[in-house]
Amino acid sequence: MSKRPAGALAGMAMVLVLAAPVGAAPVAPALPWGGPGVAGHTSPRDVVLGSPARLSARIAATAPAVRYPIEDGSGATIAVAVTAACAVACQAADPQRVASFVGTLIHGPEVELLTVQLNTPSQLEFECGYGAQACYYPSQNRIVLNGNDEAAPDGASRDFVLAHEYGHHVARHRRNPPPFPSPLDWGTARWASHEQVCQSSRAGRLFPGTGGLRYFRDPGEAFAEAFAYNRFPENGLRWRWLPELEPDAAALQAIREDTLDPWLGRRGTRLAGRLRGRRAGPTVRRLRTPLDGMVSLRPAGRHRGYGLRLTNRAGRILRSSSDGLNSGSRLNFTVCGQASLRLAISSRRAGAPYRLEVQRP
Repeated sequence: MSKRPAGALAGMAMVLVLAAPVGAAPVAPALPWGGPGVAGHTSPRDVVLGSPARLSARIAATAPAVRYPIEDGSGATIAVAVTAACAVACQAADPQRVASFVGTLIHGPEVELLTVQLNTPSQLEFECGYGAQACYYPSQNRIVLNGNDEAAPDGASRDFVLAHEYGHHVARHRRNPPPFPSPLDWGTARWASHEQVCQSSRAGRLFPGTGGLRYFRDPGEAFAEAFAYNRFPENGLRWRWLPELEPDAAALQAIREDTLDPWLGRRGTRLAGRLRGRRAGPTVRRLRTPLDGMVSLRPAGRHRGYGLRLTNRAGRILRSSSDGLNSGSRLNFTVCGQASLRLAISSRRAGAPYRLEVQRP
């Protein structure tokens, strides 16, 4: 996701247009996209912005929003706003058509928070930046889109671009396991775990939340693109992000689950049993960790004095506590690609019962 000052690109475009000599062609602003995409493309299609700049607010003020049914049988509606200029000059500013298309996308209750604003191409350029086909304002739940049904330079249809933006809207209204950032920056919980966003970020291959600077290395943008692929699996477009992020069947299934059955928070469980004798070594339990995120363990009730050691399947120690972990303390570990963990429990009280509370994504 791009987090630049509100309307910064629009402001650059406006300044350059106003500064151009009479009769001269406007000079395209230099956009900080941080180099070409993986497939060699340099022009991203969209940008995610903060609060709108003055020019954006003025454009929006000419666009009264009216609610239209999305016609998916749910009775849900969205707001569609057409700017005054677009109502006169645009060729495909049919609000009901836009609303009906949104109804074909997988969605949850966040759909009724959405506003889609249709701009003329010049208004779109001023508001979203030169070369952008759309932009999204998370704080306003607002997508700004071209009022003409024109394909993007890479061949993406306007409906595909709208589906990409709706992916951002879904991410805006989802949660991620701690300590990971917002799904707008990271992608949603199941998708990000499947696509190994944590490992790739730690390895310096992905840069969450830097869409404007590293658009094609931002997992938030890759998620939105994959969301559009879910709607248009046979789109004919070339994937421009890391090859390993190109959505497969499991990634598309994760997107559907994250949209229709969102991750709501860590779940608690208890591990209980009896410690082995001292000569037998520590008691070992296996913890399934299908999602990345923080796992926390602590003694339950009055039980205390445990030594805990988390290892991977190969036996490498990932995190450990000293002997004497009590009910007031925790052992935390951030799962980053491990499908399961091995927990070794030891205590000076050999053969005694143990009880542990476990919180995991």
